[in-house]
Amino acid sequence: MPSPSPKKALDRLLGMQLEALRESVLQQHHKEVGELRKTIVELRHQLYFNDTDAVSVSHEAVTDGNAAGRWAEFAAKLLDREEESTEAEPDEEKPNQMETLNMRPVWFSSTWQEAAKNRRMRGYRVSDRHSLPQIRMSDDLTDSTCLQRFVLRPRSKPQLTWSMLGTLLILWDLITIPLELFNIPGSIDFFSTTSRITLAFWMVDMPLNLCFGVERGGRVELRPTELFKMYLRSWFVLDVLVISLDVVLMIVEIVSTTSTDDQSNTGLRSARFLRTMRLLRLLRLLRAVKLQQELTLLANRFLSAHVFMVAKVVFGLLMMLAINHIIACLWYGIGYWTALDGRSWLEQAELLGEEVGFADRYAVAIHWTLTQFTPATNNVAPDNALERFFAVWVILLAMGVFSSFISSITATVSKLQNSRVEQFQQRAKLLRFFVERNLSADLYGKIEDVLRQEGLFEVRIKEHDVKLVEGIPERLKMQLHEEMFMSLLSLLPFWPKWVGERDSLLHRLICHQAMREGTAVPGQDAFIAGANAEEVYIIESGSLNYVYLNNQRHEDTVSAEDIVSLPCIFAEWKHRGRLYAHHSACYWVGLNAVQFCNLIADSGGAVYQHLHIFGILLVGAIEDRSWMINDINWSMVGVDALCTRTVKFASILNENHGTTSASLALLKSYSSE
Repeated sequence: MPSPSPKKALDRLLGMQLEALRESVLQQHHKEVGELRKTIVELRHQLYFNDTDAVSVSHEAVTDGNAAGRWAEFAAKLLDREEESTEAEPDEEKPNQMETLNMRPVWFSSTWQEAAKNRRMRGYRVSDRHSLPQIRMSDDLTDSTCLQRFVLRPRSKPQLTWSMLGTLLILWDLITIPLELFNIPGSIDFFSTTSRITLAFWMVDMPLNLCFGVERGGRVELRPTELFKMYLRSWFVLDVLVISLDVVLMIVEIVSTTSTDDQSNTGLRSARFLRTMRLLRLLRLLRAVKLQQELTLLANRFLSAHVFMVAKVVFGLLMMLAINHIIACLWYGIGYWTALDGRSWLEQAELLGEEVGFADRYAVAIHWTLTQFTPATNNVAPDNALERFFAVWVILLAMGVFSSFISSITATVSKLQNSRVEQFQQRAKLLRFFVERNLSADLYGKIEDVLRQEGLFEVRIKEHDVKLVEGIPERLKMQLHEEMFMSLLSLLPFWPKWVGERDSLLHRLICHQAMREGTAVPGQDAFIAGANAEEVYIIESGSLNYVYLNNQRHEDTVSAEDIVSLPCIFAEWKHRGRLYAHHSACYWVGLNAVQFCNLIADSGGAVYQHLHIFGILLVGAIEDRSWMINDINWSMVGVDALCTRTVKFASILNENHGTTSASLALLKSYSSE
């Protein structure tokens, strides 16, 4: 008997392989459907007796007859044998609460068609995630020295308290040190005591500069060695100079008050020497340079943007008064100095008598100083060369300082006025809008309450608020979005465990094209019930309240790392509640569902296959329990179990596809012979 031809043998072998594959898939399908139907019957029986009690369902109960039909169609596509798909069993009658979800069109493609597409793209590596910068903005820079544990973070309570004390002492010196030029009765001992207290404070402040961290280049510097180097390059020389001067003056005062030798004490007690010492004390005002640093630290911690603008105007006025206060005291000191040797403006104004008090002398001096800064008149004039040189210097200083001060104050006040005018005009338009349409006053009051709270909560800067970011290269924008969103993207529960470096480009594209920042302050809605869900909400920080559509009195809270409206990635989804901010500002990242699906479909490969299978399972599970699933409790269908089943089913499909591919390769080799 002649042996069969190779072609017939291959046809017979191919038919056997395809038949075995068909039987394997059908057996698996019937087994799954049988178990699911059995579980559904048990659950309905349990629901019948327990009325509306919550039911705990095992991970097998994740779909119904409709999902079973979807499984059959899915298996037929995998075999490319839609014409041989088996006849699905008749569906059982569904409860009235069940709802059919329409999957997004991108998930209609055959899994193997998408899995075979764009394989080169998946292997293309753009960057190594492990090579990304490990140090991020606001990270702490520390070392292993023994002093590290004593270093405090910037804006900590001890540092803010110390800065506040330093600010008060600088202001005290700014006021009292110039007043020492006046012979105020009984003030010398008091000023000496306070100067010793301030000296002790600033001597302690020098080593504390090694214990207070600073923000440098967006990073928190906490390393003692680096803090010491920064201190040496900044305030060390000034602190040493001022503290040394304080120590010398204190020693001279002690010697002058305790010396018993009349001959040696005569020089120390002379009027000229005491006046010189008082003038040298003015050098301690160099410490006022630190005032801006201390006030900036406190303002950034406690003031909002609007209050900061008002404080800027007030601070400018106070600085002008401080400058005039110092000049007035110097003007009096020069007059008192020259009065001992001859003519002086004090003698001309008849202010040298003992009957003239401190208030009269200071009032005349500050009045003269203010007239040099403004176009005003005064009957006090310099009476000797030194006083005239000082007056000329004051006029030149006033020409620069006063004009700069006026322009700064004018610009700040103009900004405040423009902001107020624009806000008033918008409120007037809102009121006119309601009046012309005869709308309810209750609604207008609610809107007014929300608008009134707008400036009460500080919101961080968004990307679109930084205009400089718009001009940077696209590759840097991709890296920026990767650092902003990658950690939140990894929180999505459906990613397979084997996702790694080979899909880095896909993840970067998702971060760059499909994700955005979102913010809600108290009173604002993230979404409302019944609206089409266009994106998944990944909560970054803060909290939001969720009000159920079918139960307005019941609210739940979502917080950091919670995920809202995940089903909208796989199916057309409508929000089943309202999400809003209540107590504080909340930040989230929105993942656009359509753009995400398009990127996954364009990428193809095993990721698409995995998400395709997971989406069918998730949608089937939600349909089975649609009457109790909403935007925030979708995870109750058992996401972990769905992921496990997805991996197992994908492995079965890959094994069967491998068998079919081997048969086709064998057929091709025989045909070539």
